[in-house]
Amino acid sequence: ARGIFYSIMTEIEFLIIDKENSGRRLDNFLFSKYRKVPKSKIYSSIRKAKIKVNDKKSKPDYKLLSNDKVSCPIFVEKKDVSESPNLSTHLEIIKNCIVYDSNKYIVLNKPPNFSVHGGSGLNFGVIELIKKIYKNSDNFKLAHRIDKLTSGCLVIAKKMSSLREIHKQFRNKEVKKIYECIVHGRWPEHLKKIETNMDIKQVNSERIAQLAITGKESLTKFTYVKHSALYSHIIAIPITGRTHQIRLHCSSAGYPIVGDQKYSIKNFANPKCRMMLHAREINFFEDGKKVKVISEDNHGFGENLEII
Repeated sequence: ARGIFYSIMTEIEFLIIDKENSGRRLDNFLFSKYRKVPKSKIYSSIRKAKIKVNDKKSKPDYKLLSNDKVSCPIFVEKKDVSESPNLSTHLEIIKNCIVYDSNKYIVLNKPPNFSVHGGSGLNFGVIELIKKIYKNSDNFKLAHRIDKLTSGCLVIAKKMSSLREIHKQFRNKEVKKIYECIVHGRWPEHLKKIETNMDIKQVNSERIAQLAITGKESLTKFTYVKHSALYSHIIAIPITGRTHQIRLHCSSAGYPIVGDQKYSIKNFANPKCRMMLHAREINFFEDGKKVKVISEDNHGFGENLEII
């Protein structure tokens, strides 16, 4: 039904295949088991190995055997965004944060503490709100993601062809993103890049980035701006786009981002403030022309820290 979405909880249920279901394709068995869950969600869960057969990643066309063990996450129905309290307030906030709008793309200066999409326990995120603001927006898709606690430039593609175009630019490293950060300590002016291997581990329902020899290559370029007694203002340009890359790189260098509880270091006490990471600028191409979008409003970035 329109407006009904399903998210995945971390709880797992196990299904043992009986003789009656032996020989059935995995996808068809799951469709009959979870009739209200969209097929796309099931296929996505199989592809991402959230659904496994005998503790191994499988394919949708796998023919099930008697006594096979199928492990599935529990699918939870999320309510329609229209049922959310304070919906009109959230819609007004997001509407006022649109900084670029063309036939192909929207760029939003996302406020901190807004998830990019609805998840477990949330009726909506930015993309659901945008679809409420724009008519004929069923095909609108997030072109990339930024963390809930991070503010700044977020691109939304209005059609699949536009999404494919900008994804190609991301793959070819033609999209340039510029972030402002405030970090604890005195950032060394000579520290102009951090290059590491990193991967993601799942701890309960949280994703945490960590340095790992066998992980994916990651590179961030940094520019020192200024400092105060306690903090430094720096610019970060991620060359690769790993999850939590800037946050991990700053922390691993010994200068964690102010307000970042997940990658904090014991030596530094975080003041009561938002996480000081703002996606200030994004550059990409549209119809062969370079588009440069700057999110001037930094949503209280640096307030009360006596540095900006």
